Order: sequence, then C-alpha cells, then structure tokens
Amino acid sequence: MPAKPKLSTVPPSAVPAISAKHPKFKDFLPLWEQIRDCIAGEAAVKAAKTKYLPRPNAEDSSPENTKRYEGYIARAVFHNVTGRTVENMVGQCFAVDPVYTGPEALQPVIDDIDGAGVSATQQSKKALGMVVAYSRAGLLVDYPKTNGPVSIRDAEEGGIRAKVLLFFPWQIINWRTTLQGAKSKLSLVVIKEDYIAEDDGFETKIEEQFRILRLVNNVYSVEIWRPMVEGGGFNLFEQATPADGSGQPMQELPFCFIGAEANDSELEKPLMLDISFLNLGHYRNSADYEESVYMVGQPTPWLAGLTQSWVDDVLKGKIMLGSRSCVPLPEGGTAGLLQANPNTLPKEAMDQKEELMIALGAKLVEKREVKVTATEAGLNEASATSVLAGCVANVSAAYARALAWVASFQNVTIPEPADGMDEGLLFELNREFAVARLSPEEQSSIMGLYTGKLITFEEARDKLKSGGVAYLDDEDAKDQMADEEEAELAQAQQELDAQTAAQERLLAAKGQPPANTPPENQPPAV
Repeated sequence: MPAKPKLSTVPPSAVPAISAKHPKFKDFLPLWEQIRDCIAGEAAVKAAKTKYLPRPNAEDSSPENTKRYEGYIARAVFHNVTGRTVENMVGQCFAVDPVYTGPEALQPVIDDIDGAGVSATQQSKKALGMVVAYSRAGLLVDYPKTNGPVSIRDAEEGGIRAKVLLFFPWQIINWRTTLQGAKSKLSLVVIKEDYIAEDDGFETKIEEQFRILRLVNNVYSVEIWRPMVEGGGFNLFEQATPADGSGQPMQELPFCFIGAEANDSELEKPLMLDISFLNLGHYRNSADYEESVYMVGQPTPWLAGLTQSWVDDVLKGKIMLGSRSCVPLPEGGTAGLLQANPNTLPKEAMDQKEELMIALGAKLVEKREVKVTATEAGLNEASATSVLAGCVANVSAAYARALAWVASFQNVTIPEPADGMDEGLLFELNREFAVARLSPEEQSSIMGLYTGKLITFEEARDKLKSGGVAYLDDEDAKDQMADEEEAELAQAQQELDAQTAAQERLLAAKGQPPANTPPENQPPAV
C-alpha cells in the first residue's frame, strides 16, 4: 500500500506551536500522574522511587546507603485504597447496565461504539472511572471520509458510520473557546495520541501524533500531524472537513469534555487527589514501620556471668535455643532475650490515614445539594445527589450528546421526547447505588406513611427503589403482588377446606350430622 502524500511540513522550530500545552494543563498534569500511579498500584508507585518515597539520608550517595534504600523500598507496602475506591464507585453504578432510549438505527453504534468492538456500556464504564479519578475525560465523534451525505442504508450495508473515541485527560493537551453571542463554543482541541508507525506482522512500532480539531468561521476541520523521520519536524499527514448528514460542513466541534461538576472545558480538582495524598503518606509510614520491624523486630538472646573456659569447655562455643534445648549456666549466671518495645508511632499514623481515606471515600457518595449544568440534557434541575451521582449524570449527558452527533452524520432522525422524558435520545447510567440503602427505621417510616395514606404507592416505591431496597418497576411489582395475594388466598381456602373436611369426619364418627347440614334435613332428635 503506497504511503500517503505529505500535505505539508512544519520545521522543528514550529513544533512547539503544534505541541503547545494549555497553561492549566501544566499545573494539573502532575496531579493526574500521581493519581494514575496510585491507581496502577504498588509496582508503579515503587517504580517512581524517590518521587513518592524519599531516600533516608538523601545526601549520602554511598553504595551502602543505596543498598539500604533498595531494601527500604522493597519492604514498604502500598495499600491501594485509591484504585479500590474508584473500582467500588464505578461498580456501584454498573451493577445495572446503562439504558439506551433512541432510534433503532443507532443500535449498531451502541453495540460497537469505537469500531473496535467496544460497546457503549464498556466504554462509558471506562469514562466514569476517568471522571471519578481525575474529574475529566473527553469524547470525540470521529467521522470517516465520504463522497457525500451518508444515509442509514450506507451505514447498515457499507459500514460507513461515525465512531465515538474516549480520551484520558493528559491526552487533551490544549484547547480554546470562543464566545459567539451568548454561547461559548470550543474552537480548538489538540489531542496527543499514539499510532502504529510500523507493523511487520509480529512487532509494532508506536509513535505519537497530534490530532488538531479547529473551528474557523464556523467550519469544523481536523488535522493529523506526525513527526518527520528526519529533521525533527512534523508532517501534515491528513486533513479533512467533516460534513453532517446533509453534506454541509459541521458548525461545531463534535467533542465533549466530561467533568465531575460540569461538562465544560474548565479543569476541576480531581476527586481522588486527597485520597491519593493520604495513600502515599500511608505508604511512607509503612516504609518506616517495616524498617523498624526489620531492624529490631527479632528477639536477641543474651547471657551474663560466663567465663571463657565455660564457653569453651561446657558450651563448646555454641548455644542451642528452643524448647528441646538446655543452656547450662555457671553459678550466678543469667540469660534472657533482648526485645525492643513495640514502635507504635508509625502504626498509629497508618491507622489514622486509613480512617481518613475511608471517610473521604464515603463523602463521595453522601447526598448533597448540587446545581448541575443547565446546558446538558437532563441536567437542568437542582437535585439532592452525591458526587458520584453527579459524575454519572454528566457521563450520561455526554454520551447522549455524542450519539446525537452520530445520528446527525448518518441522517438518523431523533424522535420526539416521550412522556416523562426530556429528550428523544438518552443513554442513562444507573443512579441507584447500593450504598444508598435505607435503614430499617427509614423503611418503617415509609411504610407508615403509605399505610397512613399520606403518600401513594408510586411514591413509596420510588423511595424504596432509590434506597436500594426495591428494584422492580411499579407495574411489575403490582402484578407480582397481585399474584402473591391470589396465591395466599388460594392457600388459605385450601387450609379452610381441609379443616372443614376434618371436622365433618369427626362429627360423622360420632353419629352427628355435619355442621353445615340444613335444619330441615336433620333427623329428629331421640
């Protein structure tokens, strides 16, 4: 396959313009890297060495001190609270799969959203993990090259359709917004990504490229810049002006930031930052604790009152310890074990940090009052929610927006919103978390309000479902409760019939008429 022609080149002196980073990006990158290392676990944290665990006596560069530091870092234990907190929070949401509501024509995109076999459920799970960890992620709708408008049939038969790509926060190195009237629109997004430079069927060579998204005069364009083989400059490898379903140039960047508070370009303090700091502090305390255990943890025997002749003639230069051994001592000799008292200070510091990490993790699922973004679908009302619920709502809104861009490219009509819906196209992640379970007292209170006819059946069910106690739809619950009531009535009737039959047999044995025999049919009394 011939190589694509070079559209243009940029000399080395112009590289900084392409690879320039947003000022705030430089401030946040070290924070994201710290959280990323903590999530990756002990291997990544220990590989960073002095970045997270200072060397004892840092001014001593002798081989002995270097050896000591190797043992110091090897004995330390990194308890990955940061990664487990992210996993647990994402798991709370994905205990139930997201729900897609929209055109059937987009179902292939839901099943394979990135063209590599990853479903929308799988990708959105990864996106939520990014938002929970870093408070930032990015979604890009990538359009293929076409010779004109794309129909639904083209998408179904020819596989010509848009893809939704997910990016980590450190891949989005630069961005700009412009104000058009009262609306702020993205006008530039620069993404640093990997591509396969060479592939001989066995080994691949990975290099970096820059994907530049621009909006100039309300026309969206994409450029791919790759490094030159020689000279250190860049080639404009590919350039395109994607069009919508009508064949017209797009008037906005099909890119959406996802945040914990809002889906805009503003950087937010990462949710896992405080926990990661405590996690690393706990790691450093662990290093000190394990070092003290190693140095003085084992008891040391001692003997007093021995002469050299006793050591040579009686003990023969050896001392055997253990329950089956006996150490002979001369008159007045003594023996004992030298054992250090427990060093509780590092352990207490570790315990304290563990409690703080647990408390911080719990804060992320506590209910709070929050006003979320008014510009996103379904996020325009104040609600009692948690930080996790806010992340879930923002991820859902971002995917609904991305799917709308896909629908526009493929000429798919989005239906009118149904009753109770804000939009005709929704991709909703589960917002009913198991951690929000109601206490027995709260459950009793809800049932008391319902039996007292102060709230309706649907209201009671809504509270029970949001608290993780009930999970069926209201109609399914009604049907199941009716079936159970009918079964209970049938069982009660069977028991009553059995009791009546037994009573009749007892009366018959005594020569008395059955209890339910009419008076006119009873025999005369003797």
